[in-house]
Order: sequence, then C-alpha cells, then structure tokens
Amino acid sequence: MTDLKDALDRIEQDFKELKRQYDLFFQGGRRSEPMEERRILEWMVRRLGQRKITNTTDQFRFHTLQGKFHSYSNLWTRMVRDLEEGHLLRDIRGNLVRTKTLPAEPVTPDHLDTVIEQLKSARRECGIATEEKDIDSLRDMLRSRAVEIAGKAGGRRVEFRVTIEGGKPKVKAGLK
Repeated sequence: MTDLKDALDRIEQDFKELKRQYDLFFQGGRRSEPMEERRILEWMVRRLGQRKITNTTDQFRFHTLQGKFHSYSNLWTRMVRDLEEGHLLRDIRGNLVRTKTLPAEPVTPDHLDTVIEQLKSARRECGIATEEKDIDSLRDMLRSRAVEIAGKAGGRRVEFRVTIEGGKPKVKAGLK
C-alpha cells in the first residue's frame, strides 16, 4: 500500500517537473522539448494503470493524475505542432504569439462573379426576379460571410456553390 502512495507521489512530482520543463521550453529558456522526461512519465503512468488499485482514494488520485497528464500531453503536442507549422512564433521577449494566417481575401472576386451569375440563372429558373441592387448587397453579404467562415476555419479559402432546393435557389459555403 505504501509503495502505491510512493508511486503516486513520484508521478505527481515528476509531472510538476515535466510541466515546468515544458513551460521553460515554450518560454524559450530551454532549447529542446523534454521528450525523454515525457516518455519516462508516460511509461510510469501506463505501468501504474495496469495495476489493480483497490483503495478508492488512491484510484481517484491516480485517475486525476492520469487525466491531467493526458490533457497536458495533448496541449503540448498541439503547441509543438503549431510551432513547427508557424502558427506560433516567438516575439522579441521570447513569448509565444499566435499568428493569424488568414489569406488576404478568403474568396476571389472571380469566384464571387461566377457564383452571382449562377444565382441569377437559378433565380430565373425558379421564376424569381433579380434587381441590380440585390446583386450588390448579395456580393457584400457573400464577402463578409466568407471572411467570417475563413476566420473560424483557420484562414482557409471559402468556396460557394448554388443549389436549388424546394423551388428556391440556395447558396452554400464550403472550404477549399
């Protein structure tokens, strides 16, 4: 029983140290990611997870530590990937800053013209009149909707398509 509590204490202590090492790494105080320390702690958590823990207090403590470790592991993996992909950069003080990688325009003017022409013909097909003032407001609405969608999707290009559903033309958005 004492060795289980000692193992839990050791995992907790090693986890705090690993978290500190990752904080140093992300703040620029450490050159490389603490992969070896992470691998050892992951092995310890996996080994302890294979044991039968009968005491509910120890079970709860272990599952809490295990969940915390896996949550932080996912966070660290995601942050390292963002660093490698250039979504996170270091500023002058060494702090990490998330970059916005939005394209200049999430939808090209040529694509908007094509969509508007498709919409005009779909409206004619459905017997709906189209006025020129409607076209200008539609163009503005599509452009602002594309900016909103691209912002939520991480800066990707937006592509619109026109469909007819229930006798009415619909404009649907998708990502390229």
